[in-house]
Amino acid sequence: MNVLDLRSIRCPLALVTLKRELISTYKLKNSSLKLLFSTQSSMSDIVLYLDKKSYEYQVFKDENVYSIIITINYIGKT
Repeated sequence: MNVLDLRSIRCPLALVTLKRELISTYKLKNSSLKLLFSTQSSMSDIVLYLDKKSYEYQVFKDENVYSIIITINYIGKT
């Protein structure tokens, strides 16, 4: 699983960074990408984007870190 640490990056740069990462990893069928955030509000644009593109994901909160795990099930989602 790849990890993308977005704790020090705010949107829209966080969203642009995620899109770049998805483009580089979308060819890896049945892979996962873990995103890390410092606050729940900082991941709101990311969640909207993931919903719009119909990605499967789960949201977690561990101590002071919020995370999303995106499951990439098939080729062509960016």
